[in-house]
Amino acid sequence: MAKCQAHVSMEERYARLEIDYTSVEEKRRICNLVNDLIVEHRISPQIEVRPETIETGSYIIEFHDDYDQKAGPFFEELLEALGIDRCD
Repeated sequence: MAKCQAHVSMEERYARLEIDYTSVEEKRRICNLVNDLIVEHRISPQIEVRPETIETGSYIIEFHDDYDQKAGPFFEELLEALGIDRCD
């Protein structure tokens, strides 16, 4: 499986992680991991999927008013599970 690329932006109380996927398998894996981590971390981020083609696109996770700073640990665990060690 090709390696996904990730882009992170964080400001005070706002965090966004965009993961570019290049296959339906990657998209499914991201979706399943995110759903599992949402339950584990007891959070409810905004999620958007932007397909470019049938197999490629972006999976976007956003936290608004992240007072408890839960986005960072969530993002770190997700990126580690996906094998992504560097973000833009």
